[in-house]
Amino acid sequence: MVRQAVRVRVLERLLLELFNEGSLFGTVHTCLGQEFCAAALHPHLKPGQDAFFATHRGHGHYLCHGGPPEDFLAELMGREGALCNGCGGTQNLAYKRFFSAGIQGGSAPIGVGYAWAMARRGEENIAVVQIGDGTLGEGTLYEAFTFAALLKAPVLFLLEINGWAQSTDTSQTTPGDLVQRAAGFGLRVHRSSDSDPDLLWSQLKDVVAQVRQGVPTLQILDTRRLAAHSKGDDDRSPAYMAKMEAQDPLTRLIAESPQVRDMVEESEREFREIAEIVKRRPLLEAEVLHRSTARLVVRSEDLTPGDEASLRGTESLNHALDELLGESNQRVLLGEDVLDPYGGTFKVSRGLSTRYPDQVFSTPIAEAGMVGLANGLALAGAEPIVEMMFADFVTLATDQLVNFAAKFRQMYAQKVSCPLTLRLPSGGGRGYGPTHSQCLEYLFFGIPGIRVVAMSHRHGSGALLKHVVRNQSTPTIFVEHKGLYSSPSQKGRLWDLELVPTVRDNGGYPPLYYRAKNGESGDVTLVTYGGTAGIVEQVMRHLVEEEELRFELIILTQIWPLEAEEVVTSVQRTRRLVVVEEGTSDYGVGGALAGLVAESTGGSFQMRRVGSMPVPLPCARQLEDAVLPSVERIRAAILGVL
Repeated sequence: MVRQAVRVRVLERLLLELFNEGSLFGTVHTCLGQEFCAAALHPHLKPGQDAFFATHRGHGHYLCHGGPPEDFLAELMGREGALCNGCGGTQNLAYKRFFSAGIQGGSAPIGVGYAWAMARRGEENIAVVQIGDGTLGEGTLYEAFTFAALLKAPVLFLLEINGWAQSTDTSQTTPGDLVQRAAGFGLRVHRSSDSDPDLLWSQLKDVVAQVRQGVPTLQILDTRRLAAHSKGDDDRSPAYMAKMEAQDPLTRLIAESPQVRDMVEESEREFREIAEIVKRRPLLEAEVLHRSTARLVVRSEDLTPGDEASLRGTESLNHALDELLGESNQRVLLGEDVLDPYGGTFKVSRGLSTRYPDQVFSTPIAEAGMVGLANGLALAGAEPIVEMMFADFVTLATDQLVNFAAKFRQMYAQKVSCPLTLRLPSGGGRGYGPTHSQCLEYLFFGIPGIRVVAMSHRHGSGALLKHVVRNQSTPTIFVEHKGLYSSPSQKGRLWDLELVPTVRDNGGYPPLYYRAKNGESGDVTLVTYGGTAGIVEQVMRHLVEEEELRFELIILTQIWPLEAEEVVTSVQRTRRLVVVEEGTSDYGVGGALAGLVAESTGGSFQMRRVGSMPVPLPCARQLEDAVLPSVERIRAAILGVL
């Protein structure tokens, strides 16, 4: 234990030296003074079997977990052999079942989900979630406490209290009693100090054994921070720092024991030699960011209605979920109020909890915790499907999607995947008002690592959902316009237009591209997605009959990443483009398509964008109708480009 603590201290001091000499780039958060928090715990863990979720100050836990120091140093130096291809840096590391991340509190529900996944598989392993003083202000932590207690997940929350949240004395920002905070959630709470390492080792042995029995626990460790939060930004007084040094058990052992001093010298030789070897390695090149992954071929014909064409949207999705859950017990459906007899707000989940009681879990009203739990499940190899009650509530889970789910694969060097499917009931037209009617898929456009897919009345809703869940390793947001729930999908020809077979071989989803069978060019290219596709068809029907216009219709399936090959091809034929979407169009799909098409055509085309007015969606029917895209506005846009 002492040797491990010494190795951690020596490595951390070396990192500061390497940073000062310019060998490291970015930042460094050391755990100097907290070495025994890791050294006394990890002898009781099973490396590679137990999972560990560290914070930005997690180097000591990485080393004590068995992480190779040479890979770690290469990561920080941006050299070949880097642990995470230079993407993770000092804060975001992955080694076997060790993961660290720099967002305070974000890993807490993920650790709970990982622990639950292991327990569901019958593994006798635990997950440890390291947190610090600053995390106590994060609401996600308390949502994680809720889920841990409800699920009886084998998770240990390791709270290392050093008295500071970056540069703030936490006595000024953390009211109340910490023990009572956690105990109020039903967690077992234990408090220790690292001032007596041998006693701490013994206490942690008992705590870990308790967690292995399925008792979620908060372990509070009183410790100290002997260095700056990051690099050299330390405003604490010299007198305070001298007091901390005097209380530090490792400093005392080094001063008193020749044997420990020998350990220091031995570790210094080891790590300096490794550092010199790593310095001589070539720098990483950008190609590490684009390593190829398994390719998935998707054809547009596979995304259209089959036997489900006669089913309402809710029925089609329900049948798909039934089939998916029946295929694998590693698929889990999470959501608020999804249990029978209620079956979810829109009844998509009705009957599923009765048939799959061990795979359908009704969550608390805790969207960040719910998606975080799903992230942990996905990271552990399960395939979670999350039903967000209303798309509007996804704002509460955005951190889990943007800073975790989207980044896992790249940040952790393609060592992991995150097969998370998040279903978003979206859109207006039902009088639900400004906080229950939004199309918030826009929030995730431009976020690398996330895929956004939308069903329409021309898609087979269940077929599309099954394709997403069965084949994706990428976290996918599945947009379900609420207006599609009550009517069946449409199949077959669209007047004189037929579906042009399109394909994606990069894991993406092709659009449904309809154009004249005889190959004649249309007068206008119409592009839409989701719930507005039906109203676009309605306008087309009028203009075909009244004005004898011809159209090429493209209903997007994947709206992010936005791949516009078919749109470009069509506009090159028609030279006119109208994009209709329910969200506001100023920074929407229409704007993105305008840029992509202009780059490919030289800009010689006419275009109009139709979206909702830029105001919160009202409840009153006539006001809502005035804000949403209408037949009149779409018609005017089409005639305007002619």
